[in-house]
Amino acid sequence: MPDKNTTPRSSTRIAKEPIIARRVWVLTPNAKRAEMALAAIHAAGHEARTSESGSDLAPQLREWRPDIIIIDMQDAPDRGRHVVAQLRADRATRQLPAYLVGMGNGEEALKTEKAVTGPTRRYVEPLDTPSVLDAVLNEL
Repeated sequence: MPDKNTTPRSSTRIAKEPIIARRVWVLTPNAKRAEMALAAIHAAGHEARTSESGSDLAPQLREWRPDIIIIDMQDAPDRGRHVVAQLRADRATRQLPAYLVGMGNGEEALKTEKAVTGPTRRYVEPLDTPSVLDAVLNEL
């Protein structure tokens, strides 16, 4: 029988299958952040899609309805606020939870706080911060 102290441990975590697989839409103009988010979401057992801008989002939401949408605000906070306003204006997406990531702490974050209504989560740190992805995945 091998000694417990000498048996090497695996450094690979095996992801548990979620009780309910969620559908997540990631809206970011940054391909690297999109790829990283999609990989983490898929590894957690959920479905995910991505788009670069909000202009192509509305027709796609009719075909594939997500449970939440993650909006990367880091590169274009005005665009992110505009997308959330569009979601809230449409009766079909008014209650869709939006996770706003990469808001920062400055003036743009204050504008977002005032402008965004409805079910939202706000994250100061960018999407590619592991703690943000972990927080989002834990809420799914």
